[in-house]
Amino acid sequence: MSLKLKNTEKYLKNYAKGLLDFTIKELDRNDRTRNYNTQSITSAITASGSLKDSLRIVQKKGESILQLNLEGNSYAEQIDEGTTSTSVSKDKLIQWIQNKNGFKDLKGNIIKLTDTKKIDRIASLISKSLKLKGIKATNFLSDIVKLKFIELNNIEDIVKKDIDIDFDNILLRAGYKKKGKETYIIETKNTA
Repeated sequence: MSLKLKNTEKYLKNYAKGLLDFTIKELDRNDRTRNYNTQSITSAITASGSLKDSLRIVQKKGESILQLNLEGNSYAEQIDEGTTSTSVSKDKLIQWIQNKNGFKDLKGNIIKLTDTKKIDRIASLISKSLKLKGIKATNFLSDIVKLKFIELNNIEDIVKKDIDIDFDNILLRAGYKKKGKETYIIETKNTA
């Protein structure tokens, strides 16, 4: 016999879905500014969309525990927390530059995707910079957790509702015996 938490599970599944949707919106947000030594960049965190496309809710249900995890590409945490040094292949950076439509050089000029020598040179410079300086923290995941965690404060009403619905089962599991329609007793033995 296990406690039935249908309302709580529904609440948590909706919460997880909302968290996923909000995270995707945060990745697409165009007003996030990151300050670098050479310039400030205001753009969305997402470039190719692969991080956004990788996000999903993974549900695992044990005997009495529901586990919901928001999962995605592992580099999301590096983008959130930042790194002191990161190694990325030049080929991946070239692909990233090509996927990032409207990529600009330090002078603000848009790079033509047909200029393979310039793209190769920029990818090499970015790779070197990532090894020396790492990735600057964006805190986009940390900010989401702080903001959305508040919504879990409302869960107690949902849990109370589930307890009210399954009260008989709770008492029976605790060792009480049902006598009549609304009476529960627990049998104790006198050891004296």
